[in-house]
Formats: sequence, C-alpha cells, structure tokens
Amino acid sequence: MQESRTYIVRLSGFTRFLVIACCLFGTLPSLAGAREKKSLVSAASQKRGGDAQLDASASTTNFGSATSLNVAAKGSTGQATRATIQFDFSSFPNIGVKQADMGLTVTSVGNKTGSYELHRATNLWRESAATWTNRVTGTAWTTLGGDFNATSSAAVTINGSSAVPTTYTWGITADVQNWYGGTQNFGHVILENPSVGNDVNGILFNSREAASSTPTLALTYLQQVSNLTATAGNATVTLTWTNPTTMTGATSLEGYAGVLILRQVDKPVAATSVPADGTTYTACGTIGTNSDTVVFVDNTSATTFTDSGLCGGLTNDHTYSYKVFAVDTAHNYSTECSTVTSGSGACSANGSSIVPEVVAIPSATASAQAVWVFNTLATASSSAGINPGTSAVTGSNTLLFDINPQTGSQIVPPVSLGGAISSRPTLIDTADDSIAQNVAYVPGQDNFVYAVNTDTGVLDWLVNPASAPFVASAGLQAKLLSGVTYTLGQDLVVAGTHNGATTSGNKFVALNANTGATVWTVTGNTGLVPALDIVNAAPTIDYTHNAIWFTSRSNGGTAQPSLWKLDPTAGTLLLSASLGPIDYSPTLAPSSDILFVSVSGGSLVAIDPSSGATLASVNPGDGGLKSSAAVATTVLPYTVVFSTSTKVWAYKFACVPTPNICLPGGSGTFTLLWGGTVITTPSAPLTYFPLTKAYVGGGDGKIHELDLATGVDGKQRVLNSSAGVTVGDVSIDTSLSYVIASATDGRVYAFRFPF
Repeated sequence: MQESRTYIVRLSGFTRFLVIACCLFGTLPSLAGAREKKSLVSAASQKRGGDAQLDASASTTNFGSATSLNVAAKGSTGQATRATIQFDFSSFPNIGVKQADMGLTVTSVGNKTGSYELHRATNLWRESAATWTNRVTGTAWTTLGGDFNATSSAAVTINGSSAVPTTYTWGITADVQNWYGGTQNFGHVILENPSVGNDVNGILFNSREAASSTPTLALTYLQQVSNLTATAGNATVTLTWTNPTTMTGATSLEGYAGVLILRQVDKPVAATSVPADGTTYTACGTIGTNSDTVVFVDNTSATTFTDSGLCGGLTNDHTYSYKVFAVDTAHNYSTECSTVTSGSGACSANGSSIVPEVVAIPSATASAQAVWVFNTLATASSSAGINPGTSAVTGSNTLLFDINPQTGSQIVPPVSLGGAISSRPTLIDTADDSIAQNVAYVPGQDNFVYAVNTDTGVLDWLVNPASAPFVASAGLQAKLLSGVTYTLGQDLVVAGTHNGATTSGNKFVALNANTGATVWTVTGNTGLVPALDIVNAAPTIDYTHNAIWFTSRSNGGTAQPSLWKLDPTAGTLLLSASLGPIDYSPTLAPSSDILFVSVSGGSLVAIDPSSGATLASVNPGDGGLKSSAAVATTVLPYTVVFSTSTKVWAYKFACVPTPNICLPGGSGTFTLLWGGTVITTPSAPLTYFPLTKAYVGGGDGKIHELDLATGVDGKQRVLNSSAGVTVGDVSIDTSLSYVIASATDGRVYAFRFPF
C-alpha cells in the first residue's frame, strides 16, 4: 500500500455489417430507451447547488436560507436586489443536452412590468455566505452585486398585474451545454433590467427552501453509451458497449436507435468532429476538419462492432481511436449541440461533450492496450491523485474530474473551482481521514484551498488562507498514521504559496482538514523566519520525525534557504538549509533515515533528516536534476531514480563507513547503477518496492517502462503519437495494477502494468 499512503500525504457476421453500415440512416425502429426529458428540482436537501438573495441595502447580510428571492432593479430602499441560483447535476453525470429550461415560481409581483434576466455567473459563490459584497466568506465579488456575464442568457417579461403564483420559464440551453462541454458552472445571477423600467416592489421568486414550487430545470437529453471497451486482433478491433436505458422518472420522447462510431488513426478523434442532429450518415464518410471516419452506423441497438477494415483497412501496430455516439430515431446524437442552439444542427467547438472514446492497437497483446481513455476537453490535465480502486482525480484547468479507475467513467459531474489547478490532487479515503469521507484536497491559483468530497463532488470547504496563489499539491498529515508527538485532534492540510510578487515573503500554511480553519501560518522574513521564495512543490510528511519538509526557490542563489523542516503542531521552524533553487518535492526513504532533495538544474542531495546535514550529492550532468527522486528499495543502500533534461538515471546511495547504516556525523556516497537512459523530456520516474520497473512519461506521447536493474527502456505504451504531445508524471493504482497518466491532449489514460 505504499502508493496509497503516498497519496494520502495518499455485431453479427461480416455480411450483416455490410448491410447495415453501408446504408443511409432510414426510418429507425423505436427500441429500448429514448431521447429523454427530466426535471431537476432544486431542494434544500441537495448538497451541490443553491440560491441566495443579494441585497444592496443589506450588503453584508446572507439570505441563503430564506424561502424567497427578491429581485428588483431598485427596491423600496432605492437599491438593487438580485439573486444567485445553481442546480445540482449530480444525478446526470454525463449526458448530451438538447434543451434546458429553468422554471421559477413568482409568488408576488409589484406594480410595473419588468424584464427579469438570467446572466451566467462568472465566479464561484457559496449559498451560505453570498451577500451583495461577498461571494464566499472573506472574499468579495469582483463587482458588488455579483460577477456575471454582461449579456443575458435569457429574459422573461413579467407584468405587474400577473396572477400569482405563476411559474415562468427561461431557456438556458446554451449555458447548460457549455457546462457539459468543459466550461465552469457557477449557475446564474437573476436581475431586473433597469432600462425596461423599475418596480420598487420587485418580484418574489420561491427559493429552494420554499415549502413547494421550488426552482426546476427541465432537461432534454440523450445519455451516452457506457462500459465501452476495445479488443485488438490481427488487423481488427472489436468494440463492445452498453446502450443507455431511460432514467428513472424521465419521459421518453424518441427511442434510442443505436450508435454512430468515428475512427482516427495515430491520433484521437477531434473534439470538433461530431455528427449534426437531424443528419444521416453513411459508413466510410468523414466528419469534421480532422477527417474522422464513420466506421459504423447502426439501427439495431447492437452492442458490439468489429472493425476489420471496411473503410480503408487497419494496419497492425498503429493506434486507432474510436468515439461512440448514441443516436435516437429522430437522428439526435449524444452531443452538446442541437438545432435549438445552432439553428442548422451544427455543433460548436465544444459540441463533442465527454463522449465515450477508446483506443486500440491491432496485433498488440491485451496488456499493451489502454484499459480506458477519458477526455477532459482541456488542453492539459494535472497528474491524477489516486484512491486505489475507487477514484482517479485530476484537475483540468478550473474543473476537477473524478474518474472511476475501473471503468474510466465520471463518478459525478466535474466540480467547478475558481482557479486553475496545476498540481496533483491529494486524496485520502474514508477509513483513514478524520473527516470520515473520501476527500481530495486541492490548492488553486485563485488563492483558495478546496476540500472536495469525491463521492458527491460537494465542496466540504474552501478557504483563502494566505491571499496568494498555490501551484503545488498540498501535503496531508493523517492523524491516524501519526505518533503521540502529533497532538492535533484532526488531520492537517499543508501548502506553500506561489506569490511571484515577492522572493522573501511567501508562506507555509496549515489548515484543519475537517473545517479548513487555519492552524498556523509561517511567513518568510518575519521574526526568526528567513526569507521565503515561491513554493513549486508539494511538502513531504515525515511521520518518524514528526516533521513536514518543504522546498522552495531561493531568490536565484544559495544564500537564501530552499529546504525547510517544520513542526506540524505549531509550525515551528526546526531547521532550514540553503541548497539552491528547488522546484521538486523532497523524497523520504522508506525507513525515514535519508531525505533525498533534487536541486533544480543541480545535484541530488542526500540529507540526514534528524540533523539536516548534507551526507552526499551527485550531478550526472545533462542539465542537472529535473525531477524528484524515486526510491526503489526499502533499506540501505538505496536505489534512487531521477530524471535530468533528456535522460533517466539510477544511483545507489550508501553510508560511509557502514553502507547499511548512517551514523551521526557520518557521510555517504552515490554510485552510478545505470544511466542515462534517453527519453524525450522525461517526467519524474515513479517506482516503489517491490516493483522491478520504473515508469516515466515522455515528450514522445508515451509511458516508458524502465528495468530497475539495468535501465533498459524495454517497453512503452503509446498514449498519443501526435507531434507535440507530452505525458506528465504518472500515477499508479496499486489495487488495480494500472498506470494512469495525463497527456497534453487533455486525456487521461490507464494501462495495465507491468507492461
């Protein structure tokens, strides 16, 4: 369980195919399932979403628990009132939206006719904290009264003499489609357009806390296929999948008819290559500027298809990507587009949605195939945090995706955060953490640290503890794993700031993992604390010595500290060392007797974690260290693996004069084991005992498997061979024996290991 602990701190013959696939879609029979319509009902019991009134005359008062929402351009006090509203999409993790209509019930009208508009909110807010002034506790809106798109998404004119209660409908299809297509979902701001006239009494809408007639969102959609797999043969690929069935409580509008499958070779199917609603297709035609090939058009509700080269043939040892779209009898496809939003039925750039896709390599062995592929619709994703067998959580710009590592499907809709996520989320499971949940702790570049329940996508808490951005992962000290010298009553989340405006005043912060409350803050250049530059790497938890190890930049030299040892209970600085700029996390050996520190573009340094003394260092050249070190053995002498600019190396570290034990005041030696194994732009290597391999992402779009004894790059797995695609730091799910990695094509891939 070394990996989990690390992340805590853890059809049917060929003839039949020809008949079906070569012909135009005609009249399709109605089969199981349907294009569906179902309403989301906003209720106080829902954990995601919410609504709140924003009142300029009571600018610091939160109305999040009120049963009504008052909206007026200028109310009885002469000041405006608005409202925020957001729906919980947890029960719709991945759908192709065709129409979305918000229903709000008016219980009181004033004396004049007004235009009441929905504007897409552009910043994160909390129902329990939102006021006219603030969007979350302690953090103001950029503009008083809410941050929102200046162009309204929808507007409804309500007459001052209208009967009440009456429910009105706002069409917000484009907004909901965009949310499912990769943009942030912060809901809407409701306001009265003052240019249409003002009613001092305004309008009262029911909120989700009302006893009845709460806000609704009626969705018309197609579900995606599920359980998509690919099995490669000799110049063949066989796909299997499960067709959708109508959701409980949904109304069927048209029957699901089958699927349309697109294929591409040696690169993924493009996000912009999507079938247009109302259009029929033939096999071997192409869609999109990427010329992705239609290889299967089905109206029999088939659940399997063997691609044996009808549309040009398959070449062994090349990678083929497939994307599978569900389709109904009216020729609607499971994409985020429709005639409602496009007029012609053509899809926008984000119209592909997160449509299931898979890759396969004909003739390659089963173990060489990707188990699953997940597209985050971003240009890049952070490395995945792993809760073995349960979750693979990755940040994709400002969205946090929770992927089922067994199936590669979303567990819940993505969580919209307020800032970019550039680091690996830190995960802990319900059995080990003090909050008794499966949680991901995620620092963001918007100055916030987030605690996200990975089962529901609910934000347990978010705080702005240092008024500075974070780019590195958080560390997590689990109370359950700590000794008696750790006296705090709960787990501790620790992170360092990346405030580029200062090379001396950055901060280390520690947060109560249950609540987000600040436990302590260490600020550089204050009191006895030396100057502290930006922090680019996650801290390391040292349970043996009851300490937290941080690294930092050093203002361009060696006069300023870059290695820091802190007491977790009070944040007391125990020691610091000036080693030169460090952008990588320190690595503690399994026996906690040696700390390995990678100086950026410099040496690998072995440190005595008790005294902070330097025992030995080594720099093999090639531009110096470009990664943290990975330790492959459990006791001295240690095998240590790391990357430089173009190579991967392994050294043996032993102590002097006794190789198997480091004595106080002693020293050590590094001896080359192998290296350097050439890999284009190698990531940090990942290995742990008892693995006999190390796994490295490369700038060639591959994961490389290196033999720990010899350094031979014996096997690789291709994620995307397109030029310019780089694979980042890999992750390992020890429960499933999967290597999981993100690439700069925005996809996350899983492969079985060993290769």
